[in-house]
Amino acid sequence: MFDPRDKQLADLETAYAAFMETMQNLSAEGFLKSLGSWNSRDIAAHFIGWNRITLVGCSELREGVEPFYFYDGTNDYRKINTRFFEQFPSTNKNELMLEIASTKEALVAYLKTIPENEWELDTGIVHYRKDPATIARCVDSLVRDYRKHRQEIIDET
Repeated sequence: MFDPRDKQLADLETAYAAFMETMQNLSAEGFLKSLGSWNSRDIAAHFIGWNRITLVGCSELREGVEPFYFYDGTNDYRKINTRFFEQFPSTNKNELMLEIASTKEALVAYLKTIPENEWELDTGIVHYRKDPATIARCVDSLVRDYRKHRQEIIDET
């Protein structure tokens, strides 16, 4: 259903790099400019948090445990994201970008330890959209999220 591990990891790196380049090119004002209900600062906090909890969620899936954040899925993860905005309140773009980089590197380092045969392993945990929750699905969601938020920033600048 999903690409093999190494292809997905390469896609994650590409989406992340494009997102970070877009963020780097933002002015201080552009970083705080409203993009609707969020701004680029909020998106940065979002990715710091999601890089962290994706690592935890993948670890939980490997143990056959539902990722702790699934409870908020049908709410479009609003509670989770609000917590990230509060947890990472800085308005310093460079500081937040360093934290995104650090958390992404930790996630990728962990993901590289997962054997290919576990990448799409169905451990019986079901995603709120009714499909099996797998590591591949978690990574795919993050890749799509990096792309989506990058495009939101581009569209508003």
